[in-house]
Amino acid sequence: MSGSIVFNPNLPVWALAIVALLSLVAGALSLWRSPRGGVLRIVALAGLFGLLLDPQVRTTEKTPLNDIAIIVADRSESQSLNNRTQATDAAIEQLENRIAALGAIETQIVDVDGAEETRLVEAISAAIADSPRARTAGVFVVTDGQASDAANADFALKAAEDIPVHVMTTGTETEVDRKITLINAPHYGIVRDKVTISFRIDDFGRDNALRPNARQVVVALRIDGEEAFRQPVPLGSEVSFDAPLDRPGELVIELEVEELPGELTTRNNIAVLPITAIRDRLRTLLISGEPHPGERVWRNLLKSDPAIDLVHFTILRPLEKNDGALQNELALIEFPQDELFIEKLSEFDLLIFDRYTYRRVMNAFHFDNIARYVEEGGAVLIASGPEYNGPQSLAARRNLSFILPALPEGDALAQPFRPLISKEGARHPVTARLPEENLWGRWLRIMPVAQRSGATLMEGPRGEPLLILDRVGEGRVGLLLSDHVWLWARGFDGGGPHAELLRRIAHWLMKEPELEEEQLTLTPLGEDLRIERRSLSEEIPPVVLTLPDGDERVLTLEEGAPGLFRTILQNAPRGLYRAKSGDLFAVGAVGLAAAPEFADVVASPSTVAPIAETTRGGQFSIRRGDDVALPALRRVREGANVRAGPGWAGVVTRNAARIDAVTATPLASPWAWLALMAAALVGAWWIEGRASPSSAARPNP
Repeated sequence: MSGSIVFNPNLPVWALAIVALLSLVAGALSLWRSPRGGVLRIVALAGLFGLLLDPQVRTTEKTPLNDIAIIVADRSESQSLNNRTQATDAAIEQLENRIAALGAIETQIVDVDGAEETRLVEAISAAIADSPRARTAGVFVVTDGQASDAANADFALKAAEDIPVHVMTTGTETEVDRKITLINAPHYGIVRDKVTISFRIDDFGRDNALRPNARQVVVALRIDGEEAFRQPVPLGSEVSFDAPLDRPGELVIELEVEELPGELTTRNNIAVLPITAIRDRLRTLLISGEPHPGERVWRNLLKSDPAIDLVHFTILRPLEKNDGALQNELALIEFPQDELFIEKLSEFDLLIFDRYTYRRVMNAFHFDNIARYVEEGGAVLIASGPEYNGPQSLAARRNLSFILPALPEGDALAQPFRPLISKEGARHPVTARLPEENLWGRWLRIMPVAQRSGATLMEGPRGEPLLILDRVGEGRVGLLLSDHVWLWARGFDGGGPHAELLRRIAHWLMKEPELEEEQLTLTPLGEDLRIERRSLSEEIPPVVLTLPDGDERVLTLEEGAPGLFRTILQNAPRGLYRAKSGDLFAVGAVGLAAAPEFADVVASPSTVAPIAETTRGGQFSIRRGDDVALPALRRVREGANVRAGPGWAGVVTRNAARIDAVTATPLASPWAWLALMAAALVGAWWIEGRASPSSAARPNP
């Protein structure tokens, strides 16, 4: 309980000021005219002010409050190394006991999680902000020193102000670790080219000074799980590797450095770089056998794709026609058949024959070279109508016919029909889930064939093959057995998805990975991992998934759509995953293998040391092998300059209290002030009255 005198004035301040001024003038005149009576008049004026100011005795009842000590416990992923979790638990238990022994202190524990990074400074600031400032006596941070937000230390300093922050690290002096850091990590590259990756290998820990940077360690580079090369590199220096990109699409490049004996973790020994390999230009050669309405459809489609470099020739006149006209007068440029089909054929990614009829423009050697081109990895698409039958057909070319998946069986069937997706086509990525299948317009002609290989993806009215795709050697062949796809482009009978269909066909022939019919992929979805298997088979073998820690899981995928099986691994641990299903293999990464949390896992207080130094807190290493030894705790007065020292940490005594009740009692009643004024005035009158007769009896000179 404490008391004080306060005033409860009955007039505004400006009125009191006027009264005070007038009182001073009146009091001064009274003292000048009658010193003996003036004193009592001043007493009367004081009574007047007591009446106007109404002084009161205010009594406050308080309850003392305990001080608060905050313990910030680092529960991040790096704290799981080297028994740091157990050391943290032991340190918190000892801190609670020692704080309780000081008496009149409450303990608040704040846990800081972090799988990818530790927002330690942010947690310190938030803990101080959530605690009453007048009661906070100190902050104890139990951590390994990993703080990804150390650059924000100024915010924590503003929050701490006069609150000491003591840092207690959970690592040992013998900790060592090795880390690989990507310096130049491009995310795109050109197929059949090389991409340069720069990195550096660093060793951390007490013994790092004993290991010269000239020492070499072995680094392996893998692409989609297959080792490309392995070679020694120097420590502490920037090193560059050229990684080959042999196919288009998403690739996962891994760099792994050999393990350092006794290091804390090998998770940061691997750097993972997802990279997309794209073709510089998809070179396409389009040969139109004759002008027809569908020719412009092919040209417009291929020219509209910025990734395709199109070379287009149309045969307008057969060579055997002899009307006396000169060859150089019949074309803007001469058809370079030898240059195209002998010298530069291998430079093209796709060769398209659009309604081509053999007219001796090309000879047997050209067709033999085309067959060899396909077997060695090239792609050919034949889009044909009636000209696919007969002695002038491409199917009649002896060298070319060996790579064709179907041979003609008679003349074209001229009847309206709606193209249908076959059972196999519903599972194939080229034709699966094409839009608005029930609304497709009709075509008017189809070529009957005898199929001998490949997969039929689209069918005619009675199940006749309409679209056949096949693999030949290292290459691919496509056969579109109608010349009426252009009807869809013109909107005939409602039209159809001609652009999407032809784009998919062309990209499958050019081996775009997204259209592979047998495929296994691992795709990160935030903190989850999607495992997806595409197959033409109705049953697939289970997927064997290897987790970042080396454990294996056998997963059974469910078919969500025809030919598409998938499952999702929820809350997937961060790191590199490998999956195998039958002959298929895939690699995927959740997050980055070397997260900020594992940038330097050797325990050190350096990241949060500025906070401890500025708040005059202490920095302590609390590990002695497997034992935990905390500094002693002491009470320090508020405003003390020294709050920590060798072997001890200070807790500020705040002396905070809670106000329970406040009472105010007038110092005197208004009647008492009036009585004082009256008595003083009567006394002054009496004194001055006694002095007046004596003055009157004084004789005149």
